[in-house]
Amino acid sequence: MKARRFLLFLAFTACSRGEGGSGAAPKASASAAPPPVASASAEAAAGGDDEIRPVYPKTNDPPDPMAGKLCEALHGLPAKRRAECCAHAPGFSLEGECTRTLSFALREKAVTVDPAAVDACVAAMARAHEGCAWVGPAGVSLPAECDGIVRGTLEEGKRCRSSLECIDGLRCQGVGPTDTGQCAKPKARGHVCAIAVDTLASFTRQGSFEERHPECAGYCSHRRCEDFVAVNGECKTTAQCGPGKICAGGKCAEGALPGEGAACASGACAKGLTCAGGKCALPKKEGEACASDGECRGGCVRGDGGKKGTCGMKCSML
Repeated sequence: MKARRFLLFLAFTACSRGEGGSGAAPKASASAAPPPVASASAEAAAGGDDEIRPVYPKTNDPPDPMAGKLCEALHGLPAKRRAECCAHAPGFSLEGECTRTLSFALREKAVTVDPAAVDACVAAMARAHEGCAWVGPAGVSLPAECDGIVRGTLEEGKRCRSSLECIDGLRCQGVGPTDTGQCAKPKARGHVCAIAVDTLASFTRQGSFEERHPECAGYCSHRRCEDFVAVNGECKTTAQCGPGKICAGGKCAEGALPGEGAACASGACAKGLTCAGGKCALPKKEGEACASDGECRGGCVRGDGGKKGTCGMKCSML
């Protein structure tokens, strides 16, 4: 949810100086000592510039064909198919910003993308968006073929614009929508965490980047890094227990998230499943009874004053 809240802001900050205003910001008082400048955004605030520049700068370079192909599948295809199903014009899409940022990272050789993996993702996205039963408030979950295909090349200590640019195991510490960071090892207990959105990871929908590039050596709770809870220790979520463990019955235990038909582990299930009635299940298909959108592949269409519903295409986001 945090990433989604910042997407519109990230798209806005992609504007170049020629496209934005050029009026100078008011200068600081001569009697006041200027604060130290630590970033492009801080420099702008101090009066050195009037523009907030995105961490991935806008250039006149042509888009990378592979970036365009992947981002069209991730953003353009879903928007086009929803518009066709719901009989309206395509709405806002992040395809352009996805293409721009990924193209920049590829040109800088900060990341690599396997062409065969992109082809597999494109095919998987096409299959996932066949028909219209998938149309709902949440859209289609990212197919496994599309996750983890943007790989970093930067070693520890290198300047970075996204954690995806760092090799596995390293995090781009200090990065934000307008600030670069540095590839570094996960933070120890007590350090501040979860204070910025990763632009490239958000645009390319790489949900597993948190696993490959952890911010904390343990887990992040209330914006502070904490140590993983030991086996048999008390927990509320699986994230507290660490890799290869789950939170079951309020205690950390060895094992994987439960599959279809099994009892949910603290409300969590294996990828692709939802927790319904205390059990892990596949999203319901078109025509099945439902009580909420979260139960369905698409949405829960209400037919009797909101008390009951049927899974199917739901163009409304509410």
